[in-house]
Amino acid sequence: MSGRMIFASVVVILGVIGLISILVTDPGRLLSMILTYAAIALVIYVIYRIWMSRRTDRREQQAFKKAAKQSKKRYQTPAPPTRMKTAAKKTQARKTTPAKRASAARIGAPKLTVIEGKKGKKKKRMSL
Repeated sequence: MSGRMIFASVVVILGVIGLISILVTDPGRLLSMILTYAAIALVIYVIYRIWMSRRTDRREQQAFKKAAKQSKKRYQTPAPPTRMKTAAKKTQARKTTPAKRASAARIGAPKLTVIEGKKGKKKKRMSL
C-alpha cells in the first residue's frame, strides 16, 4: 500500500470512530452539526447561483434557448392526423396538405452558403 492510501484509510477510520462516539454520547449535537453543515452548504450554493446568473449574458442565454426550441420543433416528427368526420373536411385537407408539405420541406432544408475559393489564383512561391 502506498503512503497516501494508508493516510486516507486512517482519516476515514478516525472519522467513523468520531461519528459513532458522538452518536452514542450526544445525538442532539450530531443533529445540530448536520443541520449547521447543511445550512452552510445551502448558503454557499445560493451565493454561487446568484454569482453565476449575473456572470452569464442573459441575451445569449435567451437566444440559445430560442434556437434550441426552434431546432427541437424542426426535427420533431409530426403527429399522425386524426380521422375527419365529414367529406368536406377530407377534401379541404387534401387541398391544403400539399402546400403544407412543400413549405415544411422548404423550411426543414438546411441553409447552405457558397464560399468562393481561390482555386484559379496561383500563390507566389519562392524557388530555391
